[in-house]
Amino acid sequence: MKKVLKKILPSSFRKAYRSNKTSYRIFSDYFEDYRNYRKYSASLDLKSKEMIQAYLIKEYHAVEKGLALPIPRPGFGIERITELISKLQMYIQTYGKDSISDISVSTLQEYLAFDKKHNKETSPLVPLIENLIQAYNQSDLESVGGTLPMNRQDLLPLLDFDFDSFFKSRHSIRDFAEEPVDTKIILDTIDTAKYAPSVCNRQAWKVYVIEHDNYALKKALLNVQNGNKGFGDKISSLIVVTGKLSSFFSYERYQVYIDGGMFAMSIVLGLHSKGLATCCLNTSYNSSMREAFNNALKTDDDCVPIMFIAVGHLKDNYKVANSKRRPLSELVEVR
Repeated sequence: MKKVLKKILPSSFRKAYRSNKTSYRIFSDYFEDYRNYRKYSASLDLKSKEMIQAYLIKEYHAVEKGLALPIPRPGFGIERITELISKLQMYIQTYGKDSISDISVSTLQEYLAFDKKHNKETSPLVPLIENLIQAYNQSDLESVGGTLPMNRQDLLPLLDFDFDSFFKSRHSIRDFAEEPVDTKIILDTIDTAKYAPSVCNRQAWKVYVIEHDNYALKKALLNVQNGNKGFGDKISSLIVVTGKLSSFFSYERYQVYIDGGMFAMSIVLGLHSKGLATCCLNTSYNSSMREAFNNALKTDDDCVPIMFIAVGHLKDNYKVANSKRRPLSELVEVR
């Protein structure tokens, strides 16, 4: 039937049909993204523990940033901090104390000390913050929130290495040694990569590490990824990086991918520093491929896939794609 239609329909009609079909698919995928973001992000209501945590982190980090300014303004953020305290009290009553509440109260304690020292007027926040602090042991609040003093001379020795050569030596590798990768190396690397920048320090990431001997799950995931043909069966471990929509608010609809990308790159560079081979594999899914991914790997409902990272040991000798970079003049405008 398709061959018959191809013969009798004019090429202009067929071209228009293909164009409209593509447009419909793009619209359909965008609408699916909208539905997921509306359902799982914190845009409309703080209806889960993770959403409230994201709010608390966003707000206490705003206080940290204010305290880290060259000359903080005494009495800054009264309305915003009042709302933070209200949400924090509700959070502690509902879920109890944890690392998020500890950091929030620690940050507010530093704010209180600053305010008492520099604010000529008595802030209405004083009794509210003091009431929170009373419920804590002082040792629980030390050095977990607020600001951190830094010294240039302490930092400089840590920067004394050839970063240019290190960065340029990283390549996507598709030819791995047979030796399996120790999962502890991967976990240690992720533990360092969590220091990657993220909006308001929300760290809205969830990583799934598929170990070298979990062949069935690796195969299922690689079957729904279109860039591992010819080497997928040689991958030792597979890292699935996802982002948590529940940590983002209305205007941040792209931020999950920005933060997730920076985090994933930090993992890749960390593994490279340990002498491991990696290859970034895209998860640019349409709605049907996303459904296949969800069927292959059960993730948290609010997770969106960012990328796969294939991991293996280096062979003594191997080849990589040349991947010549474009001239700097084509990438940068100085204005």
